[in-house]
Amino acid sequence: MQQADWDELKEQMSSPYGSMKLKCDGFDVELVQVIQAGKKSWGTTVYVDGYIRGMWLNCDNKTGATEHEETRRFYRKITRGLYTPKQLEALRKIWGKREADKRAAQKFITYDWTWKNFNSLKKHLEANNTSIERLH
Repeated sequence: MQQADWDELKEQMSSPYGSMKLKCDGFDVELVQVIQAGKKSWGTTVYVDGYIRGMWLNCDNKTGATEHEETRRFYRKITRGLYTPKQLEALRKIWGKREADKRAAQKFITYDWTWKNFNSLKKHLEANNTSIERLH
């Protein structure tokens, strides 16, 4: 895609209910703006070949290794701590600082089909797909 196409896509995605169809390495990808329930913001939902399938979110939660190609190419990776700060403080009191630090380093990795930032979405698509075409 040319820079003008990306600029037009960004313009279209800067308001609620915008949508755009792309062809990424043989996959039909539709980007749709949706309003976040209960919030005054919106995000971009990614449909691959017309679907959002829950099975595409399956991954190894420790390493982030995906089971499906669609996940790696189009979905947003989320990394969170396995324990909350409150839990870590309790662990520190029980087992000590060294064990609590080991637990703090443990992460939980998952994926999401909604992107909150257009620039992050663009960067991810360019990094994981060799050809990106705008359909309409």
